[in-house]
Amino acid sequence: HYYITNNLRMTEKEESAEQRENPKDPPENGSKGELLGAAKKLPPGKRQLKKQESTFFGRNSMMLGDTKVPLYKQLHLSWTRPPSNCLVIKKYHDSAVLKKFKMMCIWLITVRGLDVYVEEKDFEELQTIKAGDLPRSSSYDNFQSISTKNLDTEFVGLIEKIKVWKIGKDMLNDKIDFIACLGGDGTLLYASSLFQRSVPPIIAFSLGSLGFLTPFDFKEFPTILNKVLKGTLGFTLRNRLESTLWNKGTGESDEDNEDHIIVPESIQVLNEVVIHRGIYSGVCMIDIYCDDFFVTTVIGDGVIVATPTGSTAYAAATGASIVAPSVPCSIITPICPHSLSFRPIMVPLNCILKCKLNNDARGDALISFDGRHRQDFTKNHVVEMSASEYPLPCIDKEGSMQDWFNGLQNTLQWNGRSVAQKPLEKK
Repeated sequence: HYYITNNLRMTEKEESAEQRENPKDPPENGSKGELLGAAKKLPPGKRQLKKQESTFFGRNSMMLGDTKVPLYKQLHLSWTRPPSNCLVIKKYHDSAVLKKFKMMCIWLITVRGLDVYVEEKDFEELQTIKAGDLPRSSSYDNFQSISTKNLDTEFVGLIEKIKVWKIGKDMLNDKIDFIACLGGDGTLLYASSLFQRSVPPIIAFSLGSLGFLTPFDFKEFPTILNKVLKGTLGFTLRNRLESTLWNKGTGESDEDNEDHIIVPESIQVLNEVVIHRGIYSGVCMIDIYCDDFFVTTVIGDGVIVATPTGSTAYAAATGASIVAPSVPCSIITPICPHSLSFRPIMVPLNCILKCKLNNDARGDALISFDGRHRQDFTKNHVVEMSASEYPLPCIDKEGSMQDWFNGLQNTLQWNGRSVAQKPLEKK
């Protein structure tokens, strides 16, 4: 398991009052309540790190708070016991990624001795390799001895050691220690969709087209994975939206009047929920509610409810602000609104948002969740979105904010210009 520790900041006055009300002996070393470092005395009025709360989720790792940095940088990976299982997910239909996929599997099994899980479709692709034996002497500490020529030969004997995950049949939430993604941003979104509850830590290697959410270079994967296994890297919790699509009933009978969920279970959304006009040529009329309070009616091509992670996706293309992943909010963005004054807004993450078609709407719409589960959205439907209990833990390369700004500048070319302004000449 891994857990989060939230540092509670208290003044000296607050600390003394708490000690008088709740006198407690200091926890023993190694106990769950152990303080990470002694709190230093500060002048009156200054705030200090007093204690930490822990929340366990996942299988076998935990997150620790760094008391010397701001809250958004305080999440660090640590393991309650050595990790033993890894799920490797790769990009579809890419021969270059397939070769790197084989290299990582070989290294994880032969060097680190981990149990490697792959998806059924990826395992079937690997079955095209002819049968053979794994060489008895294999040392890949620096991973320089494997070349493209002998890669398939080395991989052959490992096929029987690789475990297959059948989506929808095998529940691996409590078996996987961490996930390695080989691909682009779409691969990370796909990995998020596979885990609708607790998600193991994800390390994403940039092997796709864009790579805004994938900060790691595959060439350094042995060094990076060693750091992950030692628990020396930090990571960011990317908030997800728990989205549920309801049918209000047709009203033709008592049974039809009962509300029921269209989707089998709530969907954990990493990027956005989109309601748009689809093939209908007219504008949509979508009512938005926040905590059951009517907010407004969107008249336009549709509306996007995005997470901070999704603020750099579809929402950015429609004019929304780009939001750092650690900011707890949801972004409501109209698509081509029929009003010049309709600007995107952000609401607190703990708000419960609901969207439905206005009673005067002239046509139906379409709805999608992270680009998946596309279906009709009629006047009988209501979609509810709230903060998910299961965020996506993404391992950082340099730090939460550093990785975010590097992605904005290097990948999205934020505030980039080819020619700099010339300075004034000195007289």
